[in-house]
Amino acid sequence: MKKLSIIVAIALLPAVAVAEPTVLAVDGEKIYVDLGAKDGVGQGSELQLDHEVVVKDPRSGATLRDRFALGTLVVEKSGDKISVARADGTLAKRILAGDHVVLLSSPRHFVDPWQVGVDLSTHTLAAAGTPAAGASAVAIDHVALAGDAWRDTLGKAPEQRIARWQKLLKEDPRTTYSMVIANEIASLQVQITARDEALARARSVDANDRNPRIQQLADELARTQQESSSPLVAVAPLVRALPGHPLQMAFLVRRPTEIGEAWLYTRAPGAPGFTRQPLRRDGDTYLRATVDGRRVVAGPLAWYVEATDPTQENDTGPVLGSQQQPELIQIDEDVTEPAIEAGRSHIDAHVDYVDFDGKLNKGFDQYYQAEMDFTYRFLEPVYAVRLGFGTLSGTGGPKDVIDADQTHQCLDSNGDYRCKRVNFTYVYTELEFRLKPTIALMIRPQAGLLTTDDMPTADAGRCRNAVDTAGCKFSTGLGARARVRFGAENSTNLAIGASFTDGVGTLLEAAYHWLPNPVVPVQLTVQVTDMPLPEDFGVRLIGDVGWKSLSWFYPSVRVSYQARDIDHSGFSGGMAMNFDW
Repeated sequence: MKKLSIIVAIALLPAVAVAEPTVLAVDGEKIYVDLGAKDGVGQGSELQLDHEVVVKDPRSGATLRDRFALGTLVVEKSGDKISVARADGTLAKRILAGDHVVLLSSPRHFVDPWQVGVDLSTHTLAAAGTPAAGASAVAIDHVALAGDAWRDTLGKAPEQRIARWQKLLKEDPRTTYSMVIANEIASLQVQITARDEALARARSVDANDRNPRIQQLADELARTQQESSSPLVAVAPLVRALPGHPLQMAFLVRRPTEIGEAWLYTRAPGAPGFTRQPLRRDGDTYLRATVDGRRVVAGPLAWYVEATDPTQENDTGPVLGSQQQPELIQIDEDVTEPAIEAGRSHIDAHVDYVDFDGKLNKGFDQYYQAEMDFTYRFLEPVYAVRLGFGTLSGTGGPKDVIDADQTHQCLDSNGDYRCKRVNFTYVYTELEFRLKPTIALMIRPQAGLLTTDDMPTADAGRCRNAVDTAGCKFSTGLGARARVRFGAENSTNLAIGASFTDGVGTLLEAAYHWLPNPVVPVQLTVQVTDMPLPEDFGVRLIGDVGWKSLSWFYPSVRVSYQARDIDHSGFSGGMAMNFDW
């Protein structure tokens, strides 16, 4: 919509051009004003920004108008009628479409170089003479003639292109493109000069005029031809190779007439001797062979080359390396990736319903809590990381008020409603550090959105209704949890921890994880908490029994008993699902 408003404002420019200059639109940091090059505005011009205030006199009823200077804009670029300006961050937030602008800098005068060239060409041709009065004037299509000439120059040598442009100037002396053609001819003449100089250097016998790399190769070739004692066969340095992969080797023959048949000898590390294989010819100057990957094992691979000499009655001898002093290629160690370890990832999803007063949905001291997290075990330096989210929703209040109210409406002796409904949605990250093989420290910060409702007619989700939010309070709930586990993670262990969440409550817990049977994991937990609101503490006893018939998944059922005192207690339950891979 913002882009559309800018287009509409610019489209309406001719209709408001007669009015005082104003801000047409504001697009982020870009400010569009209806002043341009025709108004003497260009890059760097300064504009004063005025804001018009319109008020009505309460006494006389008259409409009063006045302007106030807000600051200065700096122009970044300009068209004929529109400019784009910028302002500093404070001023930019106060600019509105319709604000007036005044040019502070001195007006500038801009010249279109193309139009000047056309004017000069027209003036020059007009001065050269006009047709005599009464003479018949024949219309000449200058554009068509120039287009034909341009197409004729495509793919031609610079000299031919110059000749074609000169022909056009001769045939059409009044062409409006005379200055452009003159510049093109000058550019082509410079290209011809550069080309001729490069060709002259290439034909030069002076070594200083040659390309240094070409000169170096020529000198090296000359030295090779002069040194008759140089090896007949050359090979690029072979430093390392991968084990188990066939090794392709190629040799350059410097003097092909001096070599007949040739063989490659290789010896793998630990082999009793060398293995011979023929080298096949590839043209006149190359010999090639492929070493079997079974002989390419970790360690130094020894090799050398022997060949026959046709000039010496096929005498055979080493031409590169020898049996006593072979060349060596270092074969890398066989490094394989370890198999992907199982049990590195875990997903835990559980939900609990907690009822402290035993009245289920008719009570005022119960809540439900659901959490789901993903665990990945890095093993080191951080043993594991858990990422999760959860939600807690329920009602809480003073235990004495809830129990003493005979009307079961959580009213105190003065008739005031004392309970609150709480909704807390949060996310957390838990880091687990392995201090010793049987001792782990787990730290979990968490944060979320906390909503409380202290109205007696509170129901779940009422505060999410934008129409009726009386009694609702919204805040950020911050908390943390720390636990220490003694024992192996997947065996019998004891975890002790504590957590606190602002506005929700405190939780102290001790959980004993037991495996009476590999298929039946059991967890017994004792908690001391004042959740869902920081009021009275109570005790929870939780039993969790699972069924692990599969290696990657097992469900579990929770049963709990909680009490704040002997008369304020209840039974609850929950369930969980666990995934491992």
